[in-house]
Amino acid sequence: MQNRQIRVVYLDGTEACVSNDVLDVLIATEKILRFERREGWVDIVRGKARLRDYRQVGAFKGPERRAPWPDKA
Repeated sequence: MQNRQIRVVYLDGTEACVSNDVLDVLIATEKILRFERREGWVDIVRGKARLRDYRQVGAFKGPERRAPWPDKA
C-alpha cells in the first residue's frame, strides 16, 4: 500500500508533507493551521477537522483512505 504524504501548513507559515499518522498528532496538538485534501485546503479551526475515532468504526460510510493504525507489538 502506498503511503501518501499530506501537505500541511504549520503555525509559523512553513509547509511540509507528513504521513496520515503524523497528521493526526499535529491536529491533536494544534501544531498546524491547515492541511490539504483532494477537494482543497482544510482550515483546522473553521473546518472543525477531527481525528480518527475508533469507537465509532461503522459511522463512516465511505472508503477508508488512511493507513491502518499500527498494532502495538
